[in-house]
Amino acid sequence: MITVNMKEWTGIILAGGLSSRMGTNKALLPLHGSIVLEHVAAAMAPAVSRVIIAAGPNAAVYHELGYTCVQDRYPEKGPLAGLHAALEASETEWNLVCACDLPLIQPAFFTALQWLAESDQKHPAIVPRLEGWVHPLVGIYHTRVLPSLEQCLVEDRLRVTRWLEEIGGRYVDGEDLEKAGVQDAAGQLSNMNTMQEYHNLVGNRPPIM
Repeated sequence: MITVNMKEWTGIILAGGLSSRMGTNKALLPLHGSIVLEHVAAAMAPAVSRVIIAAGPNAAVYHELGYTCVQDRYPEKGPLAGLHAALEASETEWNLVCACDLPLIQPAFFTALQWLAESDQKHPAIVPRLEGWVHPLVGIYHTRVLPSLEQCLVEDRLRVTRWLEEIGGRYVDGEDLEKAGVQDAAGQLSNMNTMQEYHNLVGNRPPIM
């Protein structure tokens, strides 16, 4: 079994988007008697000492649910702004990051990422790349990325994948993740931007444990 020291890790959930294509806040959509945000938080919680929500304009809603929230210091600049705000608030060097719209993510995905990071600490970021598709909003980020991240925000260079290339981020593929204990990595990273995608993903699925 893969084990890590959870005291050395903070969990960050990026949940500050406007969900414009969904038409409603997708983090609050129901999922097996809970909501999607709570599912992601529960999947992440065993691996970290605390969870921070990068809430953007949604902070009041998430505060009511009992979460620790941070708001963007650079509003309306997308997920990089949310990541920046949460990393500034983090009290640990290493951080697990996940978007709020992954209703199939499992705890083993996060512990696998941690294991990969602990075996290779020279990279300041580690994210999945499956079938040529980079998933920059699920991964490992060290707080040493903050200066370059802030520079991107100041200069309005907001493409996450380009920034990852600039900082020398590492990509891990399906084989890497499978060796670390992840099953169906691509399925777990299925996100939802429309109501149809939401229903397709969660319609008849059993709870993920």
